[in-house]
Amino acid sequence: MRVKDFTTVSGKKYDGMMGRCYRETDGSYKNYGLKGIRVCSEWIRDINTFRTWLSTTLTAQDIPVEVFIANAGDYQLDRIDSNGHYTPANCRLLSRQANSRNKANVRTIFISAEGEEVTV
Repeated sequence: MRVKDFTTVSGKKYDGMMGRCYRETDGSYKNYGLKGIRVCSEWIRDINTFRTWLSTTLTAQDIPVEVFIANAGDYQLDRIDSNGHYTPANCRLLSRQANSRNKANVRTIFISAEGEEVTV
């Protein structure tokens, strides 16, 4: 692992999360901070606890650190409970593609055995 690169990439992920929750000028603030989504105190107090969580999560999800660093834009920090806060227990990494299907405005359409469209 290249520590400097990991520090830079994890810092950008951290800054993005903090911006969404606390910077009113951030384009996503209206969907996060304005709705009351916050970051846990342990991550606010020390970015290194976030970095440790991120490193552990990469290992748990079988994502090599080098792959994460090289493709950081393809990985997004996701809240498992979309109404919950950014906490170690409520976050994971998802690919950009998987996370794009994980939004409130996405509707899933099933075709039944009888050929009917069923929207969920």
